[in-house]
Amino acid sequence: MSKKKEIEKDIQDRFFDILIDQKEGFSGTPINVYQKLVYMRYEEVIKNSLPLFLEYISQNELQKLIEKFMKDTPQTPFVWQIPNDFRKFTKKNRIFDDRKFLYELMYYDWVEIEIYMKEYKLKKQKKFSFKKSYSLSKSSRVKKFKYDIIGNEYKTIRENFLVIYYNFETDDVLFREINQLIYILIKRLNKNQTIGEVLKELCIENEINFKEAKSLLEEPLEELFLKRVFL
Repeated sequence: MSKKKEIEKDIQDRFFDILIDQKEGFSGTPINVYQKLVYMRYEEVIKNSLPLFLEYISQNELQKLIEKFMKDTPQTPFVWQIPNDFRKFTKKNRIFDDRKFLYELMYYDWVEIEIYMKEYKLKKQKKFSFKKSYSLSKSSRVKKFKYDIIGNEYKTIRENFLVIYYNFETDDVLFREINQLIYILIKRLNKNQTIGEVLKELCIENEINFKEAKSLLEEPLEELFLKRVFL
């Protein structure tokens, strides 16, 4: 690299550093205008992406958080992924350890965006069978929550299990509560075992009658399969 290009790169890096770190001392200058524009962009993206979370955060608290977050330098090159970096930043720094339900609210807000923004290739489905092997699809997530997020009682501690999936018929993301057995079963799915074999293992571990469990779960599992939660 030539001396001139090295100098140009140093200038660019310093300029970027000033904008991201929101360094002071540039009041009334064009740099100050750029700083405000950069901050406003971050604020806009986070506000539009995390609406439930923002109901419990004051504007002053949000501003301080975003300024700290910007100094941490988000890793993603994609604007739409900034809210997830922000979510990880708050958890890593234990910012809401006194209000842990906020971590789950942020995930609840974010996962809808994450699933919706991905591209999927539809493959022809065959009939559901306990004799076949499956795995969780890219258009789905299963998640255990410690707070009653699905019931809108965000501060209430209640263990609940959700399947979150892209609905190809309506072009939106749906959230559905499932029981613990279905949650664990879907989490354990793999291509080396049939779904029936995975269920049998779970039944043995938890002293559950396999035939009864199979009969009770066949309908909900078939429905989730048709929704492409697992493939």
